[in-house]
Amino acid sequence: MIDFSAPWIIAGLAALLGTAMGLGALIMPRWGQSVVRLMPDPRWQGGWAEFRASYGGALCLLHAAVLLTLIMSFQAGAGAVMGASFAASLYWLGMVIGRALSMITDAEHETRTSYNAMALGFELVMAGALGAPFLSHLGG
Repeated sequence: MIDFSAPWIIAGLAALLGTAMGLGALIMPRWGQSVVRLMPDPRWQGGWAEFRASYGGALCLLHAAVLLTLIMSFQAGAGAVMGASFAASLYWLGMVIGRALSMITDAEHETRTSYNAMALGFELVMAGALGAPFLSHLGG
């Protein structure tokens, strides 16, 4: 049995949640639409494919890659786990930066909402959780 450290377990739980969220959007694009609060532009065809692709397949497989490296860490090594989880962490950190920037600069578009504040917190937690293996490595 593999002995995972606490940072690896935290990253694994976050990756499991991210995989589930992506799978949910892949299977139920209307759910993905409701989470991100967007809708396809009726002027253009094919908008539903974007929810399945961006918020479904991409999100699911990004986090599944972290899970796979954790599961295969006995072969792939700690560097693979840190690399995959760090990449997923940066994905969420990018969302934090984009949402915070929008809340600061796009106030005229009503971006300063409680939903965005909660989403910002969730995204920050996901970034930290997925980055835990890398951050713990830096700490010694």
